Amino acid sequence: MRRSTMIAVVLPAFGAMLLAAPPARAAEYGAIAVDEASGKQGARWHEPTAKRAAEAAISECGASGCKVVTRIGPGMCGALAASEDGKKVGAAERKTRDAARVAALANCPKTSGECTIRLSDCSK
Repeated sequence: MRRSTMIAVVLPAFGAMLLAAPPARAAEYGAIAVDEASGKQGARWHEPTAKRAAEAAISECGASGCKVVTRIGPGMCGALAASEDGKKVGAAERKTRDAARVAALANCPKTSGECTIRLSDCSK
């Protein structure tokens, strides 16, 4: 094969490799679970499905009364604010971690005294 012909064949193929899109990242999900009777909490991020995230958060919470209080979708952030004893909570999902934290604090019942952020993270 002549050199000019080889360049004409190889160059477009190489260019196509450079322009190819990078592999898409899989969506990730998260969930936060709470048992308000005991104050136990659990959370899970970076799971492949919403169902798996919820199951893992409930399992991590570790009490029979654990329930999911918020689900975190792909590209979103979640936060949990709780009273000192953990029995009063506020949770939120927002586009940024700071926005989720602010919303979780705002969602914490006013009768619970001062709430603090206990959990926060973001999904990809």
